[in-house]
Amino acid sequence: MTKTPIAIFTYNRPDHTRKLLESLKKCDRLSECQIYFFCDGTKSIEHSQQVEASRKVVDEFAKLLNAHVIKQEKNLGLAKSIVFGTTKLCKEYGRVIVLEDDFILNSFFLDFMLQALDKYEFNEEVAQIAGYLPPIKIKGKNKTFFLPLTTSCGWATWQRAWNIFSWNYDQYLSLLDSDETLQEKFNLDNNYPYYNLLKSTIQNKTDSWAIYWYLHTFFKNKLTLYPSHSLIWVGGFDSLATHTKSVKVPKFYDQPLNGIMQKKWYNPISFPNSINSDNHAFKKIMCLLQENTGILFRLKTKMKSFLLGIL
Repeated sequence: MTKTPIAIFTYNRPDHTRKLLESLKKCDRLSECQIYFFCDGTKSIEHSQQVEASRKVVDEFAKLLNAHVIKQEKNLGLAKSIVFGTTKLCKEYGRVIVLEDDFILNSFFLDFMLQALDKYEFNEEVAQIAGYLPPIKIKGKNKTFFLPLTTSCGWATWQRAWNIFSWNYDQYLSLLDSDETLQEKFNLDNNYPYYNLLKSTIQNKTDSWAIYWYLHTFFKNKLTLYPSHSLIWVGGFDSLATHTKSVKVPKFYDQPLNGIMQKKWYNPISFPNSINSDNHAFKKIMCLLQENTGILFRLKTKMKSFLLGIL
């Protein structure tokens, strides 16, 4: 039986990496997966010691888990590193599960991913499987649902879906620039500044592969399957964080670890009867965004529209 690859991306956080791998070892169905470590090269002399310490943790676990290790001599950055590893493994295996070094996994994580990958392998409407869910309450045991929203926090995909990923943006940016209604939809009803993030990334002010993934899935009307309760705890917002030092992290990332780790999942998983976005869950996500990031953004957007209207 062909195993499913797990791509694990590490840089300079040995303690985080160890916690991730300890949780991965406890996951059901780990024997059905082949682990690949992608260790990015150091960005600066100041990071060298931590980068080397992280690689030692990787080497330690690679022996235990019979994993492959790819160590970059130069620093690619998170975006290029993830795209490189995801593309490589999708080509070789046809699918991939993607993890970063600041996650801790519920023991059911892999079982959920593998079942969902098998179920929607040939469904062109589904682009991604998500392991993370913000703290919204979804009724129903072991329930899953679809959203027109991608994630970068513990996810999986297939080569047929990843083929739509591209660094190109010109065509879609033109459409967003010329259509205010489309731009508002792209921004999740102006509850999250995806358009601004796209522009920032294009201008090399932000290092994000995920905005391009969302951009292309948005315009091709693809969906992501989510669990009714997060199977991943997301950390990495401390002094070692690469992308969040100067950014106010939304409160919904700060979920209690015990609440995620102690949540019990049981088979069978309840998959949706149809491939459609769950409007109830989508509204809950919008409410959460409004509480955390949406109010100021919507005020700025309205002010911009008003000023444009009188100029």
